[in-house]
Amino acid sequence: MNKRRFKLIQALLVAVLVFNIFSPEVLAAGGQQDIPPEVDLLMKLSDFIEQNYAGDVDRLQLIQGALRGMVDSLNDPYSEYFSPEELKEFERSTSGNFGGIGIVITTKDGFTTVVSVLEGSPAARKGIKPGDRIVEIDGKDVTKLTTSEVAELLRGNEGTKVSVGILREGEKQILKFDITREIIRVNPIEYRILEKGIGYIKISEFNENTAENIDKALAAFKNSGVRGLVLDLRNNPGGLLDQAVETARRFVPKGLIVKVISKNGNTRAYYSDSAPSPFKLVVLVNGGSASASEILAGAIKDRKAGVIVGERTFGKATVQQLINLGSLGGIKLTIARYVTPSGIDINETGIVPDIEVKQDTSDPTKDFVPLKSTRPLKYGCIGLDVMGLQQHLRFLGLFNGEPDGVFEQRTKKAVEDFQAKKGFPVNGIADEKLLEALDGAVNEALKSREDLQLKKALEVLKGLLTEKTKRAV
Repeated sequence: MNKRRFKLIQALLVAVLVFNIFSPEVLAAGGQQDIPPEVDLLMKLSDFIEQNYAGDVDRLQLIQGALRGMVDSLNDPYSEYFSPEELKEFERSTSGNFGGIGIVITTKDGFTTVVSVLEGSPAARKGIKPGDRIVEIDGKDVTKLTTSEVAELLRGNEGTKVSVGILREGEKQILKFDITREIIRVNPIEYRILEKGIGYIKISEFNENTAENIDKALAAFKNSGVRGLVLDLRNNPGGLLDQAVETARRFVPKGLIVKVISKNGNTRAYYSDSAPSPFKLVVLVNGGSASASEILAGAIKDRKAGVIVGERTFGKATVQQLINLGSLGGIKLTIARYVTPSGIDINETGIVPDIEVKQDTSDPTKDFVPLKSTRPLKYGCIGLDVMGLQQHLRFLGLFNGEPDGVFEQRTKKAVEDFQAKKGFPVNGIADEKLLEALDGAVNEALKSREDLQLKKALEVLKGLLTEKTKRAV
């Protein structure tokens, strides 16, 4: 047996062992390899292709293709094969620092779908929203690409641009966004005091730093006399199971948090050994709350450690494991499912809040002319690009007239007012940088509209704090 063929056998053995096609007793006594029929068939097929295919053949690519096909045949949107390059990129993206546009994506209903948009990111400033389906990148149809392949196209060096085409519910045509990539540094925790005695924590994802930063927030709240807490899990796509459990231990008293059930029926239960939290708790969720965030929300709801407010969650109750195959790449494989403390499997159904509150998702800017222009817009210009400029300026309260596509004195004054407000040189000319800033300002204004879910959470929390005060008296 030549050296090249022996390496191929080793690689194929790894591939087959990963999927448990044959039993562990494949190694005969004395260390001799007893090659299973499945591997022998793959070897013969590989030999046949190499000997008869009219073009060049790369055996490693053949094996990688076989692995990808095996994983794809599972029809599981959360199981995925990675080439070595894709694996490296996946591990880099989960570290929290990467060049990109600032979105978290998954596969849903056959489309690469935005689960959440990182606050302050280029995508957020441009108006990308959870639920958007990515169908084009730089004019290329990506509907048949994997999530990893789409992510690879979206990522890139800081300062480079990417054009993203998306399908959005309620829109008949593809919406296109030109976005400049930045270094994305994912900070999973944002916290602040909303008003006297009430704190707010937003968890954007569960990475390896989540629990540590939760502790910092809680310590700051205790020192500030906070008694009630709003925990915001909206648009949190999930992350690390252990970090979700550790976070739950900060809020859920002694008892069960979650049960993880493997294929063979083995169950691993995760518990809290904590005393009851000193904070009254209200948790915000929506359709972008998925996976690990649903573990936390499910534990809080079932154990009655807080009140859940918002909209039904995403419904992802499966657990994945990353398997490194060295030169063959790696596999992210669904290995288990989980149930909440009450034994509920929320996969594909999600968690129903204790109090349902719909958020206002209407977009008064949906009929605006996009802010894209091949020329600087200045006094005397006429066209649709000028109308788009006027529409955006009027939305911000800077242009009082009816948009007509004519850059006259009122438009020039509105541009100058915006330039002064944002620190641009005041010259009345709308160039590419100003248009981008204007687009961002409109999206920020949309985001700052009244948060109905947070308003309800505060109302509920104040009621809980009032009850506690009455009992204390």
